[in-house]
Amino acid sequence: MANGFSFYEGTTTENTSPRITVRKGGQLVLSRGAVDMLGEGVEHVQVGYNAKTQVVGIRAAGEDAQGRYRLRPQGTNGLHLVTGKRFFAHYGLDVSKARTFNAEKIEDGLVGFTLAGGGTAVEQSAAPPAEGKAETEPKPATKKARRQPAEAAA
Repeated sequence: MANGFSFYEGTTTENTSPRITVRKGGQLVLSRGAVDMLGEGVEHVQVGYNAKTQVVGIRAAGEDAQGRYRLRPQGTNGLHLVTGKRFFAHYGLDVSKARTFNAEKIEDGLVGFTLAGGGTAVEQSAAPPAEGKAETEPKPATKKARRQPAEAAA
C-alpha cells in the first residue's frame, strides 16, 4: 500500500471457457476456448445457420472456401473476432443488443450456439438518462442551421 492506496492488479487466471459473444451489429467474439474447439491453426471460418434448431455454427474454412471470414486475433488475451454483420443480415437475425453464449461442440470441427437460448445480455456502457429528462430530448441546432436567416428556413 502506497500513500494509503490499494491498487488492483487484475486476476492471475485467464478465462478460457468456450464462449461466443455476438456484439451489437453482428461482430462475433470467440474466446480462446471456442477457438480451440475449432481445431489447431484455424485462420478462416465459415458461419452457418440452422433455421429449424436456431443454431449458429462456425467451422474452419480453407483458403478457397466461398463465404469465408478471417478469424482475427485481438491482442494477447486469446479472443478472436469474426465480422458477421452480413451473415446476420442475410438470415434476418436480431443483433440489436450484445449477447454472450456458451459455445457447444455440434460435431467434429463444428462449434456453435443456440440463439433460442437467448444468451446472456452484455452490459452496455451507456448511462441511463438523468431523472426527469426525456430519453428523446431534441438535439441543439448545428452552427450551420443557426447561421441561416430565419426567412430562408421557412
